Amino acid sequence: MRAKAFATDDSDKAKKAQQINEYSLPDAALKERLWNEITDSSSTDTLLQFQNKISGFFNRYQQIDLIQPYFSKYYEIVHDFVESKERERAEIFISNLSPAFLARDEDEQNFKALLEKANLEKHFYVQFLKQQLESIDIIRRSRVLCADQ
Repeated sequence: MRAKAFATDDSDKAKKAQQINEYSLPDAALKERLWNEITDSSSTDTLLQFQNKISGFFNRYQQIDLIQPYFSKYYEIVHDFVESKERERAEIFISNLSPAFLARDEDEQNFKALLEKANLEKHFYVQFLKQQLESIDIIRRSRVLCADQ
């Protein structure tokens, strides 16, 4: 059915959509392969290929159970990833794979620890970490307000 949907459209937009669609399949082995490719330090993926893989990998609304094992891995490597990659690739990685939306205690602790060791010259990263901590606080406040009603 997927092949049929894209059979008559050879545009770049259709190719991108098809690629993301394939990366989005709910398959644990696929998620593991994508994670390994996304985090591979010797990857030769273009920025677009990298972004497409992340878009397909991280489906927090329908596949939370498949991506949850990668949240702790995110915290383990995000600092080194930012330090070793060009800014644009690092920004795609940090913003699209962040588990801050869960607003768990461990998320707050991890982002605080990352902020403490962040390279202050990486302003975009420091700002991102502060925004994640602020988001966690807002989400928690929202949950309290919703629970009170």
